[in-house]
Amino acid sequence: METCLKTAINNGQLRLGLPMWFMDGWKGNLLSQWQQTGTALQEYVQVFSSVEGNTTFYGLPDEARINQWLGQIDKKFRFCFKLPKDISHTEDLNKAWQQQQSRWQSFEQQLGSSLGNVLLQLPAGFGPERLEEVLTFLEQFRDFSSLPVSVELRHPGFFDRGANEQALLRGLADLSVSRTIFDSRGLFHDNSQTFEVLDARQKKPRMPVHPVATNLSPVVRFIGHSDWKQNEQFLLQWQKKLQQWLSEGRTPYFFIHTAGNTDVQYFVRFIEGLWGVEERPWPGENAVGHTENLF
Repeated sequence: METCLKTAINNGQLRLGLPMWFMDGWKGNLLSQWQQTGTALQEYVQVFSSVEGNTTFYGLPDEARINQWLGQIDKKFRFCFKLPKDISHTEDLNKAWQQQQSRWQSFEQQLGSSLGNVLLQLPAGFGPERLEEVLTFLEQFRDFSSLPVSVELRHPGFFDRGANEQALLRGLADLSVSRTIFDSRGLFHDNSQTFEVLDARQKKPRMPVHPVATNLSPVVRFIGHSDWKQNEQFLLQWQKKLQQWLSEGRTPYFFIHTAGNTDVQYFVRFIEGLWGVEERPWPGENAVGHTENLF
């Protein structure tokens, strides 16, 4: 029997989130008008159960910053932080990991049970010829940490539906690691000429969507068309896939993006309506009195 998405969200089996917990453009709607970056997490967690932690890609925070975050969340919330680029974007993953391991270990210990998936984002030039390197790294990481791991690959050689992709998926399944699924179909169907859309189309990967789950915590990053209705077909496909994963006992993470992300909260409302999911009240919505798509 398929698990209802609404029930799964309420019980924490399906985790929805955004790529960050604060933007100025969210003040007065998703967040309170007075909110600031240092305290916004306490309001974000009232709506979402997870977040992509892109900040750690550029460097790990100090103890004071971590304690500040922990003081604003509840026991149900999960951070999904990226491994630093000093590991992921190097010539030798395993050598870099040996150099950075103790620093990451301290970070992981401080955050404890608030950590969800660890995200490894590899550069576009990281191709199939380095498959053994990344699998060796992932094996070492899995021996070191009990946290689930999801790896994002951006080289077309890993999406060939042939030997390269099959070897990747077998290797990930053996290690119980997921492949992050980046769905940018909406974005690349968007012919808008706004700066945000043009900038996102230039920066975001355009890979085929192969929704194969190789562990119990698959991760999806969805970036949508600026006209919400143009995403409907893709989102209904994801609704069906999420229901399938939930019925198999998996705990998916679904991160929602828009070009620029200023209006992403309104996109979330559209998705909630399409999927029949109960809308959660926004901490700042009383300040504007409505939640329709203003963009």
